[in-house]
Amino acid sequence: MKKSLFFISAALIFTLFFCCSQEKKEAIAFCFDDSSIEEWYNYRDLFKKYDIQATFFVSRPQLLDSNLIGKLGVLASEGHEIACHSYYHKNATEYQTPNQYMEQEILPALLQFRQFGFQVSSFAYPFGASNCSLDSALLFYFKTIRKATYNLLDTNIDQYPEIYACDTAYRVVNAMGIDYNFNITPENFETGIKRALNNNEVLIVYAHRIDTSNSNYSIHPDYLEKLFLVCKKKGAKSITMEKMYEKFNNY
Repeated sequence: MKKSLFFISAALIFTLFFCCSQEKKEAIAFCFDDSSIEEWYNYRDLFKKYDIQATFFVSRPQLLDSNLIGKLGVLASEGHEIACHSYYHKNATEYQTPNQYMEQEILPALLQFRQFGFQVSSFAYPFGASNCSLDSALLFYFKTIRKATYNLLDTNIDQYPEIYACDTAYRVVNAMGIDYNFNITPENFETGIKRALNNNEVLIVYAHRIDTSNSNYSIHPDYLEKLFLVCKKKGAKSITMEKMYEKFNNY
């Protein structure tokens, strides 16, 4: 009897250890910018296949018709986040003052999103450009603010601390471009995932259109699937920008 209990206990311990070791960590935030809503919507099954929740930063909301608004609603219902990418998609640093930027780019966009039924809480700068004054002004309206970069150093992306959110830096963050023209290999992407998992960070990446053109500011669905496979292999769970805020803000 005791021997049987020993084997049962050992089996239970092994099962618990295996389940814990297989638990995924929230370590990657996929972002998509601009207004390629049709393409994002058309690849919903790819996101579902790998249980990926993304943040879609939408610009020029005043130009959206009811069809596109409806598709954004479907994306939101499937766990994705709808976020703000400004009203006119202009470089924020070209405005004379933060107040001018707020009045022309932020407040009209927030009003438009509310009219569509979206309460947005994340923002991404067009062209990734900002300054401290702009950041301070925007933090009154958004939980997270995202800038942008690309592989300037031509090295592994684990060498860019600014593209990793952590419990001490998560409200104003940066992101690494992964469009075709940024030439980030799946192997390089994996180095970034490893760092995020090891340090309890969230790697933030961004792209634009999803299509097969291999043109600038587009990402091929086959390549995107390779990145999703890396996440699956390494046990990296995706997280939206709003959920990332909640994750670190609760520490």
